[in-house]
Amino acid sequence: MSELRVAIVGCGRMGRERATAATHVGARVVEVCDTDAQRAMELAAVLPGCCARQDAGALSWPELDAVFVCSPPYTRGPVECAAIEREVPVFMEKPVGLSAAHCLPIQTALERHPVLTAVGYMNRYRASVQRARQVLANQPILGVACHWVNGVYRVPWWRDKQLSGGPLNEQATHLIDLARYIVGEVTEVHGLMAPAQAPIEHVHSAGVHLRFAAGPLCSMLYSCMSQTKMINFQVFTSETRVYLEGWDFHLVEDGTNEPPPLPDRTREAIFAHEVAAFLKDVAAHSRRHILCDFTDAMKTQSVVDALQRSIETGLPCAVKG
Repeated sequence: MSELRVAIVGCGRMGRERATAATHVGARVVEVCDTDAQRAMELAAVLPGCCARQDAGALSWPELDAVFVCSPPYTRGPVECAAIEREVPVFMEKPVGLSAAHCLPIQTALERHPVLTAVGYMNRYRASVQRARQVLANQPILGVACHWVNGVYRVPWWRDKQLSGGPLNEQATHLIDLARYIVGEVTEVHGLMAPAQAPIEHVHSAGVHLRFAAGPLCSMLYSCMSQTKMINFQVFTSETRVYLEGWDFHLVEDGTNEPPPLPDRTREAIFAHEVAAFLKDVAAHSRRHILCDFTDAMKTQSVVDALQRSIETGLPCAVKG
């Protein structure tokens, strides 16, 4: 991968993570871009031979092999479309946007130019999740119970639904994507929002039910009102329980006698796994290693959108294709 030249758009935490990971696997980060010029210059300063840009329109597209879009959800569209029109592979952070409708320009661009894409639903790349999927592949699933209880993500745009799509869109989407990846497609959702103790403009806590196409149900609790992080994902069959726990979804139980996969030594390692998979496929012009592309991520987005509608109406909602 030493000859791959990549750009990073969005130089916040995830932009820095992706730049570090890309460098680690041998790619060259040749351009970074952020509307905050100082932040772009600070990242460029630690990447040899890297240029800082404030305007993504100034990127040297003909010289790029791939671009990582690490900006907030409300910004999605222009950079991705520019890359796709120039047939430059795109890695974008999750969620893909504020809603599926918001992402339609990207989908239209991909229909014209079907370039390689990847979306950062990083939990798919965990060895524990791969084991869970393997164990459950040939077992009839009775149901799923899971929760994601956490605090507010402390960046200015996160609380504003017009910028992030709200906590369900930005954070609970991890659980929904994991449910799709392990169990299968979701056809119907029903969500209830817990009453707020003070005026809050977004959904802060919700009880959620998902109906899978194959028949099972999922019961989910989401909240961003906690001072501590509590996350788990349990799948029940007639013979066993598969139990994943914590931010890293380490495997607690899977009904086998096999030792569980060892978790990564650092939190950052999972992002490096994603980047390595994407860049391997970019280098090989293949689609062997990426576990979530834009089309797949749009299915997760459609479930989130249905959940938002259900909470607004108080009624069950079908998931639109």
